[in-house]
Amino acid sequence: MINFKIGILGTGSIAEKIAETIAQLDSFEVYAVGSRDAAKAAEFAAKYDIKKSYGSYDELVNDPDVELVYIATPHQCHADNAVLAINAGKPVLVEKPFSYNSKTAQDVIALAREKNVFCGEAMWLRFMPITKLLMKTLSEKVIGEVRYINATLCYDLRNKERLLKPEYAGGALLDIGVYPLTAIFLAMNAMPVAAASSCVRLATGIDAVDTISLNFTNGRAATCFVSMTYASDNKCIIYGTEGRIEIDNINCPEEMRVYNFKNDVMTKANPSERQINGYEYEFIAARDAIITGKLECPEMSHKDTITVLNFCDMLRRSWKVFYPLPGEDTVQNPPKPPVKPMPNGPAPTQNA
Repeated sequence: MINFKIGILGTGSIAEKIAETIAQLDSFEVYAVGSRDAAKAAEFAAKYDIKKSYGSYDELVNDPDVELVYIATPHQCHADNAVLAINAGKPVLVEKPFSYNSKTAQDVIALAREKNVFCGEAMWLRFMPITKLLMKTLSEKVIGEVRYINATLCYDLRNKERLLKPEYAGGALLDIGVYPLTAIFLAMNAMPVAAASSCVRLATGIDAVDTISLNFTNGRAATCFVSMTYASDNKCIIYGTEGRIEIDNINCPEEMRVYNFKNDVMTKANPSERQINGYEYEFIAARDAIITGKLECPEMSHKDTITVLNFCDMLRRSWKVFYPLPGEDTVQNPPKPPVKPMPNGPAPTQNA
């Protein structure tokens, strides 16, 4: 059997999870790994039985046998690393967040389209079977019309050094906040028409606790709460006119329960026993898109990526949370309106 060959760019914790996943996924293999440190790359390759290891990113993206490059570097490096792969003609799957702001993400996507190269974001929530079942359940009006959503995602990440530094595009919003926001936008099948938000910042300037209230058309609403200072139950509850849906662990759904208006459980869904850990679905989707000549995955389109980052940019502007990175707004350099405003874009009205 011919395996689809993955090249992992980076050797950190997410790279390890992906290597473990691909090792258990039929018809795939991690063929190569690249690091700026040749010794680290070699050690990683030996640990996960990877055929090739490279001491530079250039060598990895220029390996003729690599069929997809997975970007597993820190947030602030994603865009530059993706550009490197795309310029080498390599399809690329970028770990979420795709980049630290919309401008840099749009530049990467524009390049990929110009070069006719596949480019996708590894937002695993969008690819999971439970998420697809959720969308089917909502479209069939099993709980009637969605009226309100509450989503919470909190972890104690205070020991993650990269998340504490603005130069690494740290903070709660981009690392974990994008998950509940993605779930809310999906379930509402729309973007909010207004938003009010606040954040608690650490001394380094990054956001550590985020509270976001969203208003949608027809009186619908949602709230999103995110923290990187302590753990929570990480639930998403979708309330409809005829019942509700509860999802345990919104970034990687463990169970989905559908209740009627009498509070009876009508249906319950869990991940398949064949599921490895949930990361595999994004690779299957990327391979299928590449084989069929698509430049993006329908599960997480380029528009989806830009829409979420546009929203995150607006939140950070209202909080005055900026990164000392190229393409970023600063207090000294006030933000300019986006070239292509998000349809029905929210306008944060409260900050702290």
